Amino acid sequence: MSTDDSSPPTPRFRLAIVGGGIAGLSLAVTLGRYADPSSPIQIDMYEAGPEITTVGAGISVWPRTWVIVRELGLYDELASEAVKSNDSSGGDQLKPAFFYRKSDWQREGYDFARVMIPNGSTTMHRAEMVDVLVRHLPQSCSIHTSKRLLNYTEASEDPGTAYTLHFADGTSATADVIIGADGIKSKTRATMYDLAHKAECANPESEATKREDCERCKHATPKWTGIVTYRYLIPSDTLREINPNHRALDTPALLSYSGKHKHIVTYPISHGKFVNFVGFVTDPGAQGTTYPHKWVMDATREELVSQYPGWEREVEEMLRCVDSPTVWAIHVLDSLPFSVRGRVALMGDAVHPMTPHLGSGGGQAIEDAYILGRLLADPRTSRARVEDVFRIYQDIRLPFGLGVVLRSDKVGHLCEFDYPGLYDGAPVSASSQEEEMELTKEKLGGLGRAIEDVWSWQVKERVEDQWNEAKGRYEALFRELTEQPSKSVLQKVTNYWSRECSIM
Repeated sequence: MSTDDSSPPTPRFRLAIVGGGIAGLSLAVTLGRYADPSSPIQIDMYEAGPEITTVGAGISVWPRTWVIVRELGLYDELASEAVKSNDSSGGDQLKPAFFYRKSDWQREGYDFARVMIPNGSTTMHRAEMVDVLVRHLPQSCSIHTSKRLLNYTEASEDPGTAYTLHFADGTSATADVIIGADGIKSKTRATMYDLAHKAECANPESEATKREDCERCKHATPKWTGIVTYRYLIPSDTLREINPNHRALDTPALLSYSGKHKHIVTYPISHGKFVNFVGFVTDPGAQGTTYPHKWVMDATREELVSQYPGWEREVEEMLRCVDSPTVWAIHVLDSLPFSVRGRVALMGDAVHPMTPHLGSGGGQAIEDAYILGRLLADPRTSRARVEDVFRIYQDIRLPFGLGVVLRSDKVGHLCEFDYPGLYDGAPVSASSQEEEMELTKEKLGGLGRAIEDVWSWQVKERVEDQWNEAKGRYEALFRELTEQPSKSVLQKVTNYWSRECSIM
């Protein structure tokens, strides 16, 4: 135990993280991992619910995310929770990650795409990941539950003025910096765009005075994709009793049972105790409209079964195991024009919510957290320099995240036989069943190659390159400053970079 009676160092600034999900927790863990103890950041995390928990069941962890997990010192704990852990040797052997299978017929299903990536796929329960992140929160992070944000009051032009956060329970709090990690319905994003629209866009002489009608700011309003998903955790033992050889039980990859405007994704979680079942139903004409019901509701087994008539035997076997599913309306944003304003930034689903077709929403939130957290943790990032750091973060992460959104949307169209110029699910004209099958397989082959090509970003694009770009931009920023840092700050910087090298 230390006998030093000196006062703790004064925090550089007070940081409010709105949202205690995977995005917000990952940011706090990154700050704790890389912040200089002699130059701390005071972190207050505000969670809307009564406890830190998560929405949804399964999550996929891809190689890009494992790179960050290892850098944050979380590898052993997360790998122990995974159904199939990432190769601890860090090798790059290609393994199956995702199988796509035509299933909307009563004959045997046909595998038409096999996505191969380094070390394959890894799945786990979201709650298991959240538990690991919570265990690694730094002492500098205080959690405040039952704090649902309504809005925040923008700081005045006085650089010494803080932001004020206003919560649904009537309380308020102040912070120098706000990070909105509050998901698709983000109040942080809504407030950011309300304030930006009022200051920069609203014109009393124009009819488009509302943010929702503004060509720039309307992109901050969530739109329904036309997709709903039916979710259920199938007990593996129940499915095994029906078919002990069902591929959803033991296939070392995610499975997509595909059909026209519909598909089902399955993978094991909780050490194989459950099969995560997610059934997709798409109404192409409803994309961009307002969903007429609650975004998440209870559904019935009969409703779910009615969506997949005449599908292959393995699908029918899984449907027999479903009891009381829930139905979720999938919403996204159009491409946001900006994700930072002043000393407020957005991350995760607050800035780039996406369809689940690449299983990459959680991974992209963790990448946001890693890049932003390391930039903020650097001892040169004073309160006055936060806006500069936010611009670097936005320039690197906003376009990349939006690119993943587009890739995910494309895969959804491909796996539901709804992409122009490729197999569309229609019966193939042929003189015999054998010829029909061969022609169908040929068309599916082209579709499969297109899917595999979209997935190639997981192999070709490295998260290490993004961090190196961010670090280079950060160093250039401080080289351009005319005011030389003090000797004490220089020493902190030297200590910081000697202790924490960039990811290799």
